[in-house]
Amino acid sequence: MQAAIIEINHNQQLIAYNDKAIELFDSTSLILNQPFDYQIIFNLKNLDELEQQDDLIIVLNSQYFLLQKVVESSKIVFIVQSIEYLKKHLSKIKVVNHHAFAIFAIQSVVMQKLIKQAKAFSMQREPLLISGETGTGKDLLANACHQYSARGDQTFLALNCAAMPDEVVESELYGHAAGAYPGAIESKKGFFEQANGGSVLLDGIDEMSFQMQTKLLRFINDGYFRRVGDDNEVYVDVRIICATKVDLADLVEQGKFRKDLYYRLNVLSLHLPSLQERKEDIAPLTKIFVNEFADKQGINPPEIDNEVFDYLSNYSWPGNVRQLKNILYSALSQLTCSKLTIKDIELPAQTSSKLSNFDNIENKTLDEMTKQFEKEILLKLYDQYPSSRKLAKRLGVSHTAIANKLRDYGIGR
Repeated sequence: MQAAIIEINHNQQLIAYNDKAIELFDSTSLILNQPFDYQIIFNLKNLDELEQQDDLIIVLNSQYFLLQKVVESSKIVFIVQSIEYLKKHLSKIKVVNHHAFAIFAIQSVVMQKLIKQAKAFSMQREPLLISGETGTGKDLLANACHQYSARGDQTFLALNCAAMPDEVVESELYGHAAGAYPGAIESKKGFFEQANGGSVLLDGIDEMSFQMQTKLLRFINDGYFRRVGDDNEVYVDVRIICATKVDLADLVEQGKFRKDLYYRLNVLSLHLPSLQERKEDIAPLTKIFVNEFADKQGINPPEIDNEVFDYLSNYSWPGNVRQLKNILYSALSQLTCSKLTIKDIELPAQTSSKLSNFDNIENKTLDEMTKQFEKEILLKLYDQYPSSRKLAKRLGVSHTAIANKLRDYGIGR
């Protein structure tokens, strides 16, 4: 049984629901943009029941259901599941990793809220959308959600969709029949078949082409697909988890992402905050990474000077948690004593958002100034998009044009 999912805004107006909700509730109760009286619809004796706790047992049509409430900044999500189904389903599970989220530092309130949401969303079958800046740990959160779920003892596979040709993405996800490609002597199962019963992470979903988005939408809707070069349909039960470092809603407005796929994916969404937004977690993260490094090297972890925590907390961390880990590993690999101090840690210089040479325009023509500005932009962005193809996509121009400009300005290889 799929969970019934209902979303309302903070004015208690209904804004979204899934097909299971239609089956479970009277259609007259599910009218978009109209008031949703959940006290009556969920048979609550009083609203305090749900205000004091995030989940409780309710009775609908003479059956027991688990009602969960997840409060987000712009909406409230209700998840309704049959108790009988949960009992039968959970009895078949060999392993449910209740410590899947223990790898995260959650000293900050924002991370405590995120992990609470993630635990609730992990138990559902609907697609899960994870957003966050580069280096925030979207892949780790996706894996933890899989482990914590009822699928935790099944396969988890991840594919990075960024800058991959369509034929590669299609073959990796859906597999291919023998003879589908030159040299393809044998058939091959794709990720969806290999992870049947488990989960598949599609990282960089924002860079998937429209053609692949269309095919993915159909698969999410009914679970059927065809291998490349094969006429036979295959059905699998896979939970889709998507990760993106950009706002998909912006891409939809720009016409760069399918609107119907966006609304299909954006049912259960989690946003990983930047390290700048969760500075209370820097100290526990530092301890985690120091101990992790020591374990890998088979040595005793060094003592950490208290000044280190303040020193690290005053940095902006554009590369987020991944950058913190890399810098600590670099410092620890060169450490010659039993104590880590700020002298052992080398932080990159804080860069200004202002273009460095833009004030240097004296006696220059408009064409020279334009080229100077263009070079500065390309230099600034090349660190984030270190290939002509990625950079071209970021700037909305052709790959050839960017490749020529990088060559002309001597940027990159």
